Amino acid sequence: MDPGESLRAAVLAVQDAIEAAGERERARIEAALPRHRPSALNLAHYLGLRNLDIRRLQLDLAAAGLSSLGRSEGHVHDALLRLSAWLSPEHAAPPGNTLDRSKAEARLHANTRALFGPRPADRHVYIMVTAPDAAEASEPWADAILHAGADLLRINGAHESPSEWARIVAAFTARAAALGKPGRVFVDLPGPKLRTEIRELEDAVLHFPRCKDRQGRTIAPTPLELVAEYHEGAEIPVPAQWLPQLAAGDIVSITDAGQRRRSLVVRGPSERGVAADCDRSLFIIAGLALEWRRGSALLGKGQVGPLPRQPRELRLDAGDAFVLNESGQSEDAAPALALAAPAVLAALRPGERVILDDGRLVAVIEAARADGLLCRVQRALKSPTRLRSGKGVCFPDSTLALGAMGPLDEAALAFALEHADGVAASFVHSAQDVAAIGARLEAAARPGFGLILKLETRGAMRNLPEILFEALKHDPVGLMIARGDLAVEMSFERLAEMQEEILWFGEACHLPVIWATEVLDTVAHTGVPTRAEVTDAAMSMRAECVMLNKGPHLAAAVRMLADIIRKMEKHQFKKRSLYRPLALARAT
Repeated sequence: MDPGESLRAAVLAVQDAIEAAGERERARIEAALPRHRPSALNLAHYLGLRNLDIRRLQLDLAAAGLSSLGRSEGHVHDALLRLSAWLSPEHAAPPGNTLDRSKAEARLHANTRALFGPRPADRHVYIMVTAPDAAEASEPWADAILHAGADLLRINGAHESPSEWARIVAAFTARAAALGKPGRVFVDLPGPKLRTEIRELEDAVLHFPRCKDRQGRTIAPTPLELVAEYHEGAEIPVPAQWLPQLAAGDIVSITDAGQRRRSLVVRGPSERGVAADCDRSLFIIAGLALEWRRGSALLGKGQVGPLPRQPRELRLDAGDAFVLNESGQSEDAAPALALAAPAVLAALRPGERVILDDGRLVAVIEAARADGLLCRVQRALKSPTRLRSGKGVCFPDSTLALGAMGPLDEAALAFALEHADGVAASFVHSAQDVAAIGARLEAAARPGFGLILKLETRGAMRNLPEILFEALKHDPVGLMIARGDLAVEMSFERLAEMQEEILWFGEACHLPVIWATEVLDTVAHTGVPTRAEVTDAAMSMRAECVMLNKGPHLAAAVRMLADIIRKMEKHQFKKRSLYRPLALARAT
């Protein structure tokens, strides 16, 4: 057979396969919103294509000077039709009514604008920033990040409260309106995040750190409060009879838990007792001796009052065992972690992994005992690694049925529907999770309210096609590569592969993708980039939006990211290299 005929036969075979895939998914395609049905059909075609191994065909097409299908995600059928037309003996013209490259890009851009608003004036890629605590999110803060290039705001619904979120939104939207920017706001729903508890208690140790700058220099005294009875925060319980008599300038001396002498200088009355300052850090436990002096006169002796007992801090290393159960108690000397999720515990099996505290500890379930699941640490970030109560846990090898919405999600959703432009659904595992949140948004009847699906679990990657078909029943909708939890669940080694797949599938169904987690994180926290971060930021512009986390130098990180994106957009669009003239190529 002629090489050209052989090549055309191979292309036609692929074309038949993707058309058959489209027919198999006909019900899902018809279930999509009418405006998304061409995207659903293309997604089905892309799934059909990626079910084949066409690497040999791609090399042969490239050798013949033809498209190797490597950039056809958004217009699979049209790309194959054009190839078969070019390879036909008569070089027939391809049909003109297909979803071609320009139409696919137009659909992607339209969906992006529907979710994020008008695109930035000087680039295609949007920049989303994570809001700091309400105390820091002032109008000057908002002004700084908006001038630096921020377009969108993300509020983490797992932290603070609706009243504090409202202050953040008010500051951001006021400054965005003043600058003529859309300034859309999205709220992260906390999602079904599992957390362990340590029920075993130990004597409390209170740490009062120094107020210091980035160089470790003390910049202000450590503020604290002397009270009759400990309640919370930076408080030290002292003899109650002292409080009415303590005067500004008095000194309460103490030798702290580390056997270091410290002086607490009284400032005056406070809300619950007496305000004081210490110029050094200190560690406080109950029963420490106190001396009260005014000048050289000793006015009283006492001791630190009772402090509430606190959960024990575990120290675990590779090879250590612990028990995971509902009670937080073990039948022997092994430390125990409580998980208040009996249905989850019942679904776990020996041999499955247990990942704690964002991957700092990785264990495996060895056996089911009468008192719970015996787990053994396989890898620890440090030797040993400290584990506190309330840290997250995930089970990447287990099949778990976790609800999409809990009480915290309900509160965040109610706030978002009133104050924001969309929500991001966390820890999506299945199409059922998408359907559940989608039904809530449909019932709220807010046209144009956005839905972002955070892809951060093994279940999400396993069920990605079903999740995407369900997503196409909603509008506007987008995807987020939540690389933090995704790396924990899938392993850091597979993260690079997974983030590429999400980009490809996002383009296949013409939905915008957000590239998130630790982008220019060192810049945001210190003001100085690392080389690897700059490369990561350059790669991020293949998504439609890039998200930055909070930090004291966030404006500098936004400014640097915007500059990198502007430069890189002259060289690349998605996976396609763009050849503008290069200065170094000019003849000398």
